Amino acid sequence: MLINTLSTHKHITMWSCPRSRSTLITRSFEQLDGCIIFDEPLYAPYLLDHAFDHPEREAVIAHRETDYQKVIQQMTSDLPEGASFSFQKQMAKHVQPHDDLNWIKSLNNFFLIRNPQEIILSYSKGCSKVTPNEIGMKDVYNLFKKVEEFRGRTPLVVDSTDLIKNPPAYLSLICSDLEISYSEKMLSWEPGLEKSNHSNNPFPWLWTGDLPMTSWYSNIDQSASFLPYEEKEVHLPNKLIPVFEECLPFYEKLYQHRQVIDLVD
Repeated sequence: MLINTLSTHKHITMWSCPRSRSTLITRSFEQLDGCIIFDEPLYAPYLLDHAFDHPEREAVIAHRETDYQKVIQQMTSDLPEGASFSFQKQMAKHVQPHDDLNWIKSLNNFFLIRNPQEIILSYSKGCSKVTPNEIGMKDVYNLFKKVEEFRGRTPLVVDSTDLIKNPPAYLSLICSDLEISYSEKMLSWEPGLEKSNHSNNPFPWLWTGDLPMTSWYSNIDQSASFLPYEEKEVHLPNKLIPVFEECLPFYEKLYQHRQVIDLVD
């Protein structure tokens, strides 16, 4: 059995925007021995502070911890017995804007990006409110700069499109950067989120997929692995083009830092 030998408070955090394939990658890391999942633990505090008509708002607030500081304490505390590390799927936009962010220093952070044109189109299918703030690309970039400042070096950036073109290579790259052991077990899992060991988490608010909602999780619920990459044309409706134009510069800045692995023909 593969064991990851890590400290008792090892927390790995993947920062991204919604619809960046972050749940797919979380399912992959879930397969590693000793891993527990934090699925958007700051989601409920974020929704509590935003009164807009979000399709998941009431369900998440009702089922998850809404106290921002309590969630941070849980995210950075020692791990429960039997766990080697946590893998935290986080949306950068969920971080409270006036937070001093010192707690992020205790996390091992990396950044997942995706072309905002693809993000915006996907997001618009599940949520009627599509704004640059809701996409959160600027938030990802700002947090990237803050982590860079904390660490004194550029944190890892991976484009999810690169990753799904070559999952073994990029997952191995991420694991190496995070100082955990890559395993081929990361390449497949049982379909159906109800079979996920998320449900065995000691922290009951950390997985939103068990709530009565399907809009965000239908594809990942049916998946059992990374599917072969298929390039698709993306055409945004005119009303969403300004959102794309505002998000694009921040994506381009992050894209310059992405790690690239040459594909072997």
